Amino acid sequence: MHYGPGMNSHVTTRGGLLPVMLAIGSGMLAMGVALSALPLELQSRFACGTTMIGLIMGIQSVATVLSRPRAGRMADRLGGRNTLLCGLLCTACSALAYSLALVPVLPPAMQQAMIVAGRLAMGLGEGLMVTGGGVWAVTKVGSARAGAAMSWVGLAIFAGLGLGTALGDEIEAHAGFGPLCLVALALPVAGMGLTVILPASVPPRAGGQTGGPAGGIRWKHLIGHTWIWGLTLGLSAVGFAAISSFLVIFYAAQGWHGGGWALGAFGAGHVIARLAGSRHVDRDDVRPMVAAIMLAEALGLALIWLAPGPAWAVAGSFLTGLGFSLTYPLLALPVLRQAPPAAAGSAIGLFDVFFDIAAGVGAVLSGLLSGVAGPGSPFAMAMLAAVAGCVVMLARPQGMKGGGRGS
Repeated sequence: MHYGPGMNSHVTTRGGLLPVMLAIGSGMLAMGVALSALPLELQSRFACGTTMIGLIMGIQSVATVLSRPRAGRMADRLGGRNTLLCGLLCTACSALAYSLALVPVLPPAMQQAMIVAGRLAMGLGEGLMVTGGGVWAVTKVGSARAGAAMSWVGLAIFAGLGLGTALGDEIEAHAGFGPLCLVALALPVAGMGLTVILPASVPPRAGGQTGGPAGGIRWKHLIGHTWIWGLTLGLSAVGFAAISSFLVIFYAAQGWHGGGWALGAFGAGHVIARLAGSRHVDRDDVRPMVAAIMLAEALGLALIWLAPGPAWAVAGSFLTGLGFSLTYPLLALPVLRQAPPAAAGSAIGLFDVFFDIAAGVGAVLSGLLSGVAGPGSPFAMAMLAAVAGCVVMLARPQGMKGGGRGS
C-alpha cells in the first residue's frame, strides 16, 4: 500500500513529522500532568481509599480500549489529522471536567462524578490521538517510511507522558490542583491550534463496497491480518506493565533506594532506542529484529528479577527499555502493509487494543502474583512472556512475514 510520496531521508522524515509529534505531545503532556496529581487529589479532597482510587484511575484504560476501533474507523473516514484533532478536543474536555470538580457549590458526589467524566474523556482522547496521529504520520511520509513514522510518534507519546508526569508533580507541589487543571487545558488547546493550521492529508478511499469498517473490509479479515503481530506486542507489553506498576514496590520490598532512578533508566533506554533505531525499522521481514529485541527485553527483566543489588536492577530496567522500545513500530509495519489502504486506521486501532489489554491484564496479574510469590515474581512472568514473543516470531513461517499486502 502507499500513502503519499514517501521520503528517503531520515532527517526529512523527522522534520516532516515534527508538527505531528508536537500536536500528539501536547495531548500526552496534558495526560501526564493530571495523571500524577489525581490520586493525591482523590485521597486528600474526597478521602478515597486505594481501591476506589484504582477504579477511578482505571476507567481511562477501559475507555481507551473501547475507543480504539472507533478511532480507527474515524481515521479511515476523516483522515488522521481530523481524528487527532478530535482526540485533543476530548483531552481539553477532560481538563475542563477536572476544573469543574473544584467548583465549591457542587456537592462532593457531583465533584467526584466530574473527575470520573474527565477520566472517560481522557481515555477517549488517548485512543483518538494515538491512532489518528499514527495514521496521519504514515500518510505524511509514505509507506516506505511507515516504521520510522510510527517510531517517532511513539517517542512523542512516551516523552510527552514522562515529561507531563514530572511537570504535574511540580505544579501540584507549588501551585495546587487548580492551576494544574489550567495547564492541562491549555496544552491540548495549543495542540489543536497547531493541528488546525496544518494541511490535512487525504485518506485513501475504498472502491465503494460496503459491509465492513472501511468500505468492503470486514472485521474478521482485519483481525486475521493483525492478531499475530498484536499478540507479540501484547507479550512484550507485559514487561512494560510489570515495570511501570511494580518496580518501585520491588525496590521498597528489597530495602533499596532509588526506585525512581530505575524507572528513569527504563525511560532512557526507551528514548535512546527510538532515537538510534527509528531509521532501521523499515524492513521487509521484521521477525528477526523483533525476536532479537524481545530477547534483550527478556534479559533485562531477568536482571531485575535476579538482581543482587539496586545497580543490577537499574541495568536491567535500562536493557528492558531498550528492548521494549521498538516492538511497537516494528510490529505495526506488517499490520499496515497487510491491511488495505482504506482500512489502515481500523487495523492500527485493532492492533493498539492488544497493547491496552496486555498492559491492563499484565498489571493485574503482576499484583496477584506479587502477593503470592513475592515482589520479584512479576518480572519473572514478564521475562517468560518476552521469551514467548521471541518464539512466536521465530516460529512464524517465512512465507507469512508480512512483507506486503495480502501476504
